Amino acid sequence: MDWERCPSRRVVKVARASDIARLIAQPTPADEVMLKFGKIFEEEYSFANYIYHRAFNQRAVPYLFIRKIAVRLRKEGIYSRDLVAKAYKAYSALIAAGVVGLKPKTRFRVYGSVRIAAQPDLRSFEGDTLFEFKLCPIDTYARVQSSIFAYVWECPVRLVGLIEEGGRYKVEAETISPPRSLKDLGITPELVKTVAHEQLWCTRWGEPVDYEDCYECEAAWTSEEDWEGEDEREGWEDE
Repeated sequence: MDWERCPSRRVVKVARASDIARLIAQPTPADEVMLKFGKIFEEEYSFANYIYHRAFNQRAVPYLFIRKIAVRLRKEGIYSRDLVAKAYKAYSALIAAGVVGLKPKTRFRVYGSVRIAAQPDLRSFEGDTLFEFKLCPIDTYARVQSSIFAYVWECPVRLVGLIEEGGRYKVEAETISPPRSLKDLGITPELVKTVAHEQLWCTRWGEPVDYEDCYECEAAWTSEEDWEGEDEREGWEDE
């Protein structure tokens, strides 16, 4: 197999929605501990939703979620009972507000000469609602980021923020509609180029190159010798 000679592969410019949003507004300031906590929470909350969707014993999911949060906080060296409690309160608030679903696949939309990558936090199990949640009150950055998500996905995004009051979380939510153009947000193609990076792109599948997919794609195989050589490396035998 010769990846370099694959006719479906080329280099394109890609910019992430979050990077573009930071050109317009900055996220609510947070120290290193809270940044790590936020990333861990987002990943584990998404995973907990996946497990909940598929688990036979759904009542065990909150317990598993907290266990995983504690393990990852210890691994990052930021463990504290307060952070574990904070994670549980945020989890409970989001579940109660109906912010549930599965992590969607990244979607791309061409803007000028750049492909904008957008991956909201969750897509409802029914597939009709996109969610973006923040562990802080909704700010300008979150609105801009969600507007970019809505533009790329061409559908509204439910933006959810959490406000800590009296040891509990209060939920605030807004529905962000797709803008007619990113220029309405002050985002021009020239501005997007400043945060774009080069990425290998598969024109056959319309998405970034994934070498596991390439392995199964006939366009990546250039001759019969490629197949024969790969058979030998994998130890396959003709019967």
